[in-house]
Amino acid sequence: MLYERILVPFDGSKFAKRALDEAIKIAQNTDSVLYLCTVVTVSNVIPPGSLLGFTKNTSASSLRSRLIKSAKAEAEKTLNYQASVYCRSKGVKANYKIIVNGNVAEEILKTAKQKLADLIVIGSQGLQGISRIKTLGSVSRKISELADCAVLIVR
Repeated sequence: MLYERILVPFDGSKFAKRALDEAIKIAQNTDSVLYLCTVVTVSNVIPPGSLLGFTKNTSASSLRSRLIKSAKAEAEKTLNYQASVYCRSKGVKANYKIIVNGNVAEEILKTAKQKLADLIVIGSQGLQGISRIKTLGSVSRKISELADCAVLIVR
């Protein structure tokens, strides 16, 4: 078997969806298991100006905590659907992991090592600007340079 474990960083962007579809095709042909992951970080969920005192009646740490909790819940819902419904409807086994905080590229690379991934299938670009869940972008370049396994970048 060429690939047994395929890691797919997933942020909900059209590029991540294309990467997931490509990973599903590979998994169908190789009987691989997919591992979806999302990295939720403070910088990706805090609105601009919120920590500068422009928000009223709430402390910065309380706001940060609520936003992270909300983003994590949204990621859970999205990844659960992708793994439990979408992938399984295509006949592919899939699991998922949500990582809170940390450097996005480093967390993806760490997850690839933990899952003993044979292949990482990643979108060429992630969500732009302030987004609830952001994992890709220039991250795909860093992943391709530093990964210990094969990397497929999907446009």
